[in-house]
Amino acid sequence: MSRSISRFSSLRFKFALALALFSSLLMIAVMLLLEQRLHQTLVRESIDKGLGVARGLAFNAEDPLLTGDDLYLFSAVKNAVRAPGVEYALILDRNRLIRADTSMEKIGKAYQPLTDGKFIRQTNDFKVYRVLDIQGIGLLDLEVPIMTIAKPPIRIGEIHLGLSEALINENIQQMRLHLAGLAVLALVLGGIGAAVLAGMMVGPLKALVRGVKSIGDGNLDQHIKLKSNDELGVLTEAFNEMATSLRDQAFIKSTFECYVSKPLAKQILEKRDQLQLGGEVREVTVLFSDIRHFTSLAEQMPPEQVVEMLNNYFTRMIEVVANHEGMVDKLIGDSVMALFGAPITLGDEPLRAVTCALEMQQAGDTYNKEREAAGQPPLPMGIGINTGPVVAGNIGSSTKMEYTVIGDEVNIAARLQGVAQAGEVLISENTYRLVAAKVKVTPLEPITFKGKNTAVAVYRVDGLRENE
Repeated sequence: MSRSISRFSSLRFKFALALALFSSLLMIAVMLLLEQRLHQTLVRESIDKGLGVARGLAFNAEDPLLTGDDLYLFSAVKNAVRAPGVEYALILDRNRLIRADTSMEKIGKAYQPLTDGKFIRQTNDFKVYRVLDIQGIGLLDLEVPIMTIAKPPIRIGEIHLGLSEALINENIQQMRLHLAGLAVLALVLGGIGAAVLAGMMVGPLKALVRGVKSIGDGNLDQHIKLKSNDELGVLTEAFNEMATSLRDQAFIKSTFECYVSKPLAKQILEKRDQLQLGGEVREVTVLFSDIRHFTSLAEQMPPEQVVEMLNNYFTRMIEVVANHEGMVDKLIGDSVMALFGAPITLGDEPLRAVTCALEMQQAGDTYNKEREAAGQPPLPMGIGINTGPVVAGNIGSSTKMEYTVIGDEVNIAARLQGVAQAGEVLISENTYRLVAAKVKVTPLEPITFKGKNTAVAVYRVDGLRENE
């Protein structure tokens, strides 16, 4: 009897040890696979975001680089480094001389190519190298050429953008700690009930492996059904939570942001249980832009060409609004309604709105040159801006709602846009008082709008002051 008990104990110990070794190897494989996939995904996303900043910088740097507008180049570089994760940005001319950098001491000097960088990716229009900064943190050096719009395009310089890997490393470290804790818990509890739990663990672990591999391959629609209170249940719950979180992020990125701005999308996701009708009074700067004579132009074109033209136009305008941290509230026909100060306030909304309007006109001029070169009519644009208290919130019904602003100040902005000539940016007295020290304007005759008893002072924006 004692011998049989001893043999039973020995087999149980060996089985527990084998299960512990198997669990260890499996968890290591899961951690390595997740770490590799997560690192690749985060690096790819960081490069994609950096490409958006660098390409926008390259697009806007062509004319200033050719005309020697170093002040604009320096301003563009300063704006670029404000983007999350961007450590540095610089602009080189065709001779690889530094024309713009956050450090004034480097301007005019020859650019020193990276000698110890590790090559990561290269395509026809960008290169990526990985280097280490003085603290040993990885930096992705993104190189994007500056090409002329003439055909064939000519390379006149290049953009260099430094993307920090600090956030990537932090996310990976958190994943390691989380999975390491789960692994230790699984090993301890699994060793205690090895003989009983062995059959129960095989199926779920295989499902976890399949789920992890599927997520690594980009299939985020994963959910493992397992009702268990042990460590395997904890691990499965953590996996399901991770899969749900990844699906939420993918949903926001691929779908939700097509309808609302990123700040609003984030607010809605974080407060989804509080989503209801209602609003609040807040000071907002409202921008309206509109294509002049669009109706007569659209009547002469097939509907497919009208849609293609509008999509191209809106793509450029929305990008400019996003670069100035505004929210595109509506696309009304050929008009754009943008908000600065709602749903969140970032500060200096009136100046950002005016600067955005000037860059929208510049982007429109560039687009019109492309259209004229292709033998197509231009799309002249007028813009109106007003600042004041409005009601901002969710308007509609319990089944269909949208975030917007309403009030008399919104109507004034729309009417200013209606009287703006092609290429003009008109601002109200309210907006002018807030940006007077930083903007050059020409006072126009006050306008009495329908439904108002007093005339509204109107100013045409001629540009930013030189010290801005």
